[in-house]
Amino acid sequence: MTRLTLRLVVLAAAVLLGTCAAIVDTTKAFACSCAGISTSRALREADAVFRGTVVSKEVVGRGDAARTDIRFAVDRVYKGAVFNEQVVASEHDEDACGLDPDVGSTWVIFAIEGIEGEGDRAVNRLVTTLCSGNLPTGIAPAVLGRPTPPLSGASDSEERSINTDRIVTRGLAYVGIGALCVGALAVIGLGVLWRPGRSR
Repeated sequence: MTRLTLRLVVLAAAVLLGTCAAIVDTTKAFACSCAGISTSRALREADAVFRGTVVSKEVVGRGDAARTDIRFAVDRVYKGAVFNEQVVASEHDEDACGLDPDVGSTWVIFAIEGIEGEGDRAVNRLVTTLCSGNLPTGIAPAVLGRPTPPLSGASDSEERSINTDRIVTRGLAYVGIGALCVGALAVIGLGVLWRPGRSR
């Protein structure tokens, strides 16, 4: 076997192996990868920081739009408005950097405020990811400062209340617009039917 033939065989093998690796390993190309984030930076960037124990998880939606709503029993708050029972949303798929903690585990969570849903069903909800700097431990670093107690109640109850107010406000606006339209039509109709000085 000549040297040229050997080089061509090696080149062909390298191309073949590279092609196979690209085909077989496509899922890892889209896997979540996070740059390291310090607790100080996570604290600065978060709208809410708290310590809580996971009491339940619920998958909402399907496919790429699916998310996991994680319910925490909160005992300490380090930043923001956090309820005694706080629901935090995260991507359902870990490859999309979704957080999937075990029920019963205690975490220090760093979350930002986000909008979930569309139209009348849209709610403000805390959102977190694998890249948010969350700590899977019940021990909070000193940099978080002194904790405060959480607000009483559940965050999703508050969301439903806000959502109901939004629906009622929009409904009243529609009723008001409808009444104005009916009134305008009535005035136009009277103007057509009754004109001063019209001959009989």
